[in-house]
Amino acid sequence: MSSGYNKSQMAASSLQMAAADAQLESRALDSTLAALNDLVNKPPVDLRFQFQQFSNNLDQLIAAARRNDVSARRLGERIGAYFESWDKELVGMNYEAIRTRSEARKAEVTGQFDSVYGRYHETQAAVRPLVDYLADIRKALKTDLTLNGLEAMKSAVTNANANAAKVQTALAKLAPDLSASGTQMSSVTVQTAQP
Repeated sequence: MSSGYNKSQMAASSLQMAAADAQLESRALDSTLAALNDLVNKPPVDLRFQFQQFSNNLDQLIAAARRNDVSARRLGERIGAYFESWDKELVGMNYEAIRTRSEARKAEVTGQFDSVYGRYHETQAAVRPLVDYLADIRKALKTDLTLNGLEAMKSAVTNANANAAKVQTALAKLAPDLSASGTQMSSVTVQTAQP
């Protein structure tokens, strides 16, 4: 049987991994859009190389989004196990004053986690349609990789950039919040040097 602090540590580790995955997803989104914007706005003589760069970056973004979906699921499972363990410990406490303090602390931790986890899901829900939109642009260009085909996609690329800016703002806030939550939930403390 695993101690509650071990389950807390597993949840904290999952939060840290989710933060790293959110940062990776953000970088993959930046790279994908940079390649797409270069292709559409500064087309070279041979469009194939830049298209392939965009396509490769989009594949990395798709993989990062999938990794984040797995991280979110794992995080939900681990935090659920941790809170379940905490509930079992509360039932076994003999002294009301200690149980009351522990219940209050659990409510605080649960509220903090629910806030971050909710934003995590909202951000991932916004990433999926953006990735699908970029995949559709890729499909359109795959069949019509010409200057006229690029021109036809310009408004779609502008729309993708606008939507990506909102997603990037959410990812930029989410990653440090996930990391901070992981640090707060961790049973490993970080010591800072005293001047």
